[in-house]
Amino acid sequence: MGLIRTVVAFVILVILFHVGMYYFDVDQGTNGMTDALYSLGRLLESPAAALVNALPLSPEQRNNYDTSGFYFTAFAAAGVYFIIFLLLGVGRRS
Repeated sequence: MGLIRTVVAFVILVILFHVGMYYFDVDQGTNGMTDALYSLGRLLESPAAALVNALPLSPEQRNNYDTSGFYFTAFAAAGVYFIIFLLLGVGRRS
């Protein structure tokens, strides 16, 4: 179980690095590492984007939230993976 939690923690870090590089406007083609982090970040955020788009929101709610924005999707993905991380530790005895 510890290995799975470690992998999920690294997934969260990759998403946060992707957000940081996007915020600081680092080009994707700068080197191999940035290219890999951009690609992996997009791949890991895609389930959250599909989940957010499947939510039954009313037109008023859709006007209040930009669900197609990069930051919304990235932080939603990081939040979902963090919840998974927490749930993997529930019931663990010391």
